[in-house]
Amino acid sequence: MQSDKEIVDLCLNDGIHHFEKIIKSYNNYVFGVMMRITAGNIHFSEDLTQMAFLRAMKYLNSYDSSRELKTWLVQIAINCFKNEIKIMNKHVDIEDIAEQQVYENKDDDFFNMIKPLSSTERIIFTLKYVYDYKNEDIAKSLAMNINTIKSIIKRALVKLK
Repeated sequence: MQSDKEIVDLCLNDGIHHFEKIIKSYNNYVFGVMMRITAGNIHFSEDLTQMAFLRAMKYLNSYDSSRELKTWLVQIAINCFKNEIKIMNKHVDIEDIAEQQVYENKDDDFFNMIKPLSSTERIIFTLKYVYDYKNEDIAKSLAMNINTIKSIIKRALVKLK
């Protein structure tokens, strides 16, 4: 099995058609993160996942191989989410987005639990408690101060009590 670095090198040197291997490896992971961040909005999560992979393909030459590829992909997906929310906030209330087409499955309790959280709190809470990211990794991925991350986690936990 090829490493992520080898696949990225193949994409950059031998053709972008090798990017399919990256998509197959990480599509479900990125989609799962987006489902949790969007509180179960399946269509929005699908769109965000597609956008993230398109951007990753476009900017693959800027990938730093010292980082995990899946972390880089999640960071791109979160940035796509933030960009879309900014655009939608001009036209639609963010809470309306979270209410749309919620995917019904075993995660319903989770989606209902995180609904009171803001989008930023949802992102950080999901990365911390669902995907076991360390505070430092979250701060680095979101380009935020670690103390800000800690206070957002604390605020989110208070909201969820």
